[in-house]
Amino acid sequence: MKKIVYALLLSVLLAASCSEEADFSSNPSLRLQFSCDTLMFDTLFTAVGSPTAKMKVYNRNSSSLRISNVRLASGGSSGFRMNIDGQSSNIISDIEIRKNDSIYIFVEATLDKNSSDVPLFVSDSLLFTLESGVQQGITLLAFGRDVEFMKGKVFETNSNIARGHYIIYDSLVVSNGVELTIDAGTILYFHKDAVINVRGTLKAIGEHGSPIVMRGDRTDNMFDYLPYDNIPGQWGGVTFDSLSNNNILKHCDIHSAKYGILVQRGDTSAQRLTIESSIIENFDGNALETLMARVNVSNSLIANARGNCVKVVGGSVEFVHCTIANFYIWKQRDVALALHNSIDGKPAPLRNALFANCIITGSRTDELMGYLTQFGDTLSNIANYRFCSSLINTIADEENERFADIVYDDKSVRPFAKEHFRLIDNEEFRYDFHLSDSTSARGIADSHYSQQLRYDLDGVERPLENADAGCFQYVPLDME
Repeated sequence: MKKIVYALLLSVLLAASCSEEADFSSNPSLRLQFSCDTLMFDTLFTAVGSPTAKMKVYNRNSSSLRISNVRLASGGSSGFRMNIDGQSSNIISDIEIRKNDSIYIFVEATLDKNSSDVPLFVSDSLLFTLESGVQQGITLLAFGRDVEFMKGKVFETNSNIARGHYIIYDSLVVSNGVELTIDAGTILYFHKDAVINVRGTLKAIGEHGSPIVMRGDRTDNMFDYLPYDNIPGQWGGVTFDSLSNNNILKHCDIHSAKYGILVQRGDTSAQRLTIESSIIENFDGNALETLMARVNVSNSLIANARGNCVKVVGGSVEFVHCTIANFYIWKQRDVALALHNSIDGKPAPLRNALFANCIITGSRTDELMGYLTQFGDTLSNIANYRFCSSLINTIADEENERFADIVYDDKSVRPFAKEHFRLIDNEEFRYDFHLSDSTSARGIADSHYSQQLRYDLDGVERPLENADAGCFQYVPLDME
C-alpha cells in the first residue's frame, strides 16, 4: 500500500515539475518590462566609485521566461559594473523570471580620469537576450568630472586654491598669520564631518554667475525627488577662530552642513568677517553665529536652520538687504534671528546690531528673539540694536524707537511668511526665496542703504528710490 502512495506522490511531483518546465516560453512576442529605460548617474567623481543604483526587471507575462544572458554592451570598458542575484560580472547567463515576478539589477560606475575641467560623459547599455532570441536594452549614462583630493590639509604659507573641483576629507586648516584665497568658480565637496578651520585669513571671492560653492560630497539621491545635497548635516561647517581677521566671503554658496559659519570670540575692534552677495542655507545647527565679533553682511540669503538662521552674541554687526528666513522642518527648531548680550551669565556687550532693508521671517508667529539684559544698568551701551525699513515677523512694538519704518509680518494679515516668496515646498524640500508678486516687502527699502547696494544677489539693478527689502529685487517671472 505504501509503495502505491509513494508512486502516486512521485507522479504528482513529476507532473508538477513538467508543468513548471513547460511554463517557460520561447515565444518571440513576449517581452520584459523595466522600471526605467535609462539609468543615469549624475556628477560622479572620476576614480571614485559611484553609489549603487538599482532597477527592476518585470516579467508581466502569463508564462515564465529565461534570459540567456544580460551583458554590458561595452564588455565593461566603460566603467559600469552590474550585479544580479549576488553575481558580479560583465555578462551573466541563465536567469529565470517566473510569470508575474521580477528581479533587481544593481549597477555601479567608476569613471577614468578625464584630465579636463569639462565634464566627462560616458554611456553604455545593458543588453538582455531572451531564450527566444529577442534582445532588449537599457541605457546607462554617467556624467563625471575630475577632482583633486585634500585630506587634513594645512596651509602654512600664503596659498591659493585654483578654480577647480576638490574633495575635502577630515579638515582644511588655514594656519595663524596665513592668507588663503579661493578662485571664483571653485567647488569644494566636503566628506562627512569635514570642516574648514580658519586661524588666519580666508578670502573666498567668487563672481556673479561663478560662485564659490561649499557643499557635501554626496551627489546621489535619498529619494527620486530628494538629493542628499538638499539634506542638512552632510558635512561639518566653517569656523573662524579667535585670531582670524579680515575674512571675506563674496558670491559664495555654503549649504547643507551641520552648522554654517561660526565666528568665535576675538578682537572686537577688528573686522572679523565680511559676507557679500552669498547664500548660506540648510543646516542642522546655526546658519551664522557670531560671538563678540565685528561682522558685516549684505545682499545675502541666510535660510533654513535647525538652530537660528542668525545668532548674534555681543559685538558689532550690520545686515543690509538680507533675507533671513527659517522654514526648516526636519526637527524642532529655533528662530530666524536671535540677539544675545551675555555668555554664560557674563556680559557680552552688543555694541551695534543694525538690520536695514531686510526680510526676517519664517513659519513661526515670532521669528525674532532677544535675550538682552542691562545687567542692573551697571554697564552702558550693552544692548544697542536697530531695525529699519524691513519686513519682520515679530510682535509689533510701535513704541520701541529701535524699530523704524517696519512692516510687521502678521499671521492674521495676508501675505504672511511663505507667501512672500515664490516657492516654499516643505514636502519635496524645494525653496525659492525670490519675491512673490504679493509680498509686502516691495518698495519699503530706505534709499540711503539701497543706493549703496545698486545690484541685488542676482545682479538685478535696484531703483534709486523705493527698492524692495531683502536680497532680491522683485522681478516678474515672465521677464526673467
